[in-house]
Amino acid sequence: MWVSGRFPDTLTERVELARAILRIRNLFNPIIDGVEVTQGIQYYKASRHLTDPNDRGNDNMATLVAKKPAWARVYVRSGILGGDQTVTGELVIDRNISPIGAIWDNVATLSPLSPGSVTTQSNPDYATERSSIFSSLNFIIPADIMWGKLRIRARIWQQGGASDSPLDTHEIMLDVTLLQTLRLRGILISYNGPDPTVNPNNPPNINLPAPTLADLQATAAWTLTTNPVQSQGIFSSAGTMQWSTPLTGMATNPGGCSTQWLNLNAAVAQIKANDGNRSDVIYYGLLPAGTPIQNVGGCESSGVSTGPNGRQVTMAHEVGHGAGLAHGPCGTPGDPNYPAYEPYDPVNSPTASLGEYGLDINNGIIHPPSEKDYMSYCSPRWISLYHHARLIDNAKFDPQDVGPKWRIPKLVDPFLWPWEYIPDPPPWEIGPGDLRMKARKVISIIGVVNEEREIQVQSVMRVMAIPVVSDAVQTELTAQLIGREGKVVASAPVMQLESHGCHCCHDKGPHRDREPYSFQALVPDLEPGAALRIVQRQEKEPSRIIWTRNAPDREPKISEFNVKVARSFGHASWTAERSTETAEFSLQFSKDEGRSWNSLAVGIKDNKYKFSLSDLPSGPVVFRLLVHDGFFTSTMDSKPVNLPRRAPTISILHPANGSELIAGSPLRLLAAVSTSTGQLIEPKSCVWIVDGKEVGRGLDVWTVAPGRGKHECKLVVEDSGGRSETSVSFSTVATERPTDTSKRTGRKGKGTG
Repeated sequence: MWVSGRFPDTLTERVELARAILRIRNLFNPIIDGVEVTQGIQYYKASRHLTDPNDRGNDNMATLVAKKPAWARVYVRSGILGGDQTVTGELVIDRNISPIGAIWDNVATLSPLSPGSVTTQSNPDYATERSSIFSSLNFIIPADIMWGKLRIRARIWQQGGASDSPLDTHEIMLDVTLLQTLRLRGILISYNGPDPTVNPNNPPNINLPAPTLADLQATAAWTLTTNPVQSQGIFSSAGTMQWSTPLTGMATNPGGCSTQWLNLNAAVAQIKANDGNRSDVIYYGLLPAGTPIQNVGGCESSGVSTGPNGRQVTMAHEVGHGAGLAHGPCGTPGDPNYPAYEPYDPVNSPTASLGEYGLDINNGIIHPPSEKDYMSYCSPRWISLYHHARLIDNAKFDPQDVGPKWRIPKLVDPFLWPWEYIPDPPPWEIGPGDLRMKARKVISIIGVVNEEREIQVQSVMRVMAIPVVSDAVQTELTAQLIGREGKVVASAPVMQLESHGCHCCHDKGPHRDREPYSFQALVPDLEPGAALRIVQRQEKEPSRIIWTRNAPDREPKISEFNVKVARSFGHASWTAERSTETAEFSLQFSKDEGRSWNSLAVGIKDNKYKFSLSDLPSGPVVFRLLVHDGFFTSTMDSKPVNLPRRAPTISILHPANGSELIAGSPLRLLAAVSTSTGQLIEPKSCVWIVDGKEVGRGLDVWTVAPGRGKHECKLVVEDSGGRSETSVSFSTVATERPTDTSKRTGRKGKGTG
């Protein structure tokens, strides 16, 4: 301590003097109690509410991801001897730009959200304060700022006072160096079949067209909001397929899928194989709204997920399964490792509670810890601490580290196989050992084992594909390729595609070992062979043959194959001689002269096929016809076809059509855009218009919700391929407390809007 009557002249003495002055000031002036930064769920003073120390984390310990907006909640307190005061403030954001030291660059100074002020309290109730967005001074950190190592400084002063004389400053450090991306590959499914939900005894036939790529993007809005991924996803199509069987059966086990869904996912897996069986994307079969569905609302089977168009929570649930998440233990048996978050769960009895306070970054709605994880069958639903952690550094989201000098990466075109463009060996593996992520010649055998343990093979194709069935369970069955001399030339295990449903109800189902399941085997394609078979291993007896297919006497032949483009459709036609009645045709296309082959259609019986150009890339494209009989695959490539450039495919993800917002609240304008070239759209090309007036440009921008009434939000996007526009309607209602709508979400200093 310093000597009385003498001004301190050492650094230590000066620090002590500053602390003493601050303590005196804080007797009367408001202080900042802490800052919470969240993108969906976050730890903050966890000891104040979680009774089990094992469930707690340090403030802001839940990982934040790059290129996704965050809300910063600044909590304030009254001085010890001072009364409650109304304060305002700002958030100063600096980024470390040095890889070896702390060299900071100011990137933004943010103003608080409306109403722009908050009244301090001496000792507010913890749950009440966390549960109300109006109990904190709030800031939105836009997506383009959220990356790298950030220093956040919150400053407060009395409302009406001077910003250059803050009453208190609070500083935290954030590590936002993890970039994760939702890469969704859609299989767009049409439905033409009976609808027993209308009349079970005499169901009418309905014909529903397949959804579009724009529908896939829009259905992903909730997944992008809740999951720890950047706000922009990568969306593409793996082709279309037809379906004619209603999905109205009961689940075969609690938390599982019905037999109809298993058959559907087996068909989707066929398209995945034709597409190269890629592991850098999540395959999602999108059914048209109105498809006859009961009991089970969606289904995931070891790498392929399926659900209805527009069912956003269903998609998030099935994508979660695709990323390795099991069910939350509420309403169905769940993950045995899911923790109990006391006091929101009974002691040691998890019920899929969130564990911490969640926040919807679209609108600031708070989700209390007692709500349920969206992987469970209970509601209300949000993402939990447990599953947020499970999705961090998740291979399905292509995690990347972003350093001090990071810029937006050049993303690989979704129609180019990434392993063809990344140095070999690529930076990821598919499993133990040295087996790398490379496409190989394989024989794909896909089917279903029914409750009587009978095998129903749906598809046999020889394709170039990743030779691994991800996240599947090895069965007692083995698929074999038999050579001309009767010996096994190649073999592979038959993998059970583990299925998880999303539904409201289920029966108890048969015993676990009698459940039907879909399966896939990927046998090395070493020669045509004389037969294919599936055998069942037995402990003390020779393996039992339970399915076999003999090679035909001749190979299929293609004598002619042509593709023509007219307006918005392509027309493929061919002349071919099939080797057997079971032989099928499939179509692929390549935009890089055959290095990457993408699925267009499978299971074609006719000698022609009409397809839409709306979801295909532009420029020179080569089409390939394949005819499969399981032993021989004859192919013929078309001449290069120049597909016309098309306008971008756009979707408004927020605000949702028909939604109700609070007037004067932050309004997030979020879009998904896919271009025919595979290139990223320039943000300045995306124009947002609300009620006829331009309010911003970009893919993820913020403004203020207009006054009470009905409103139109329009998005206009233009590139060299043309102009696209779409719109949604929404309404606004009066706020729950007075707000100053003249205060806009804003920032000063560096950074773009």
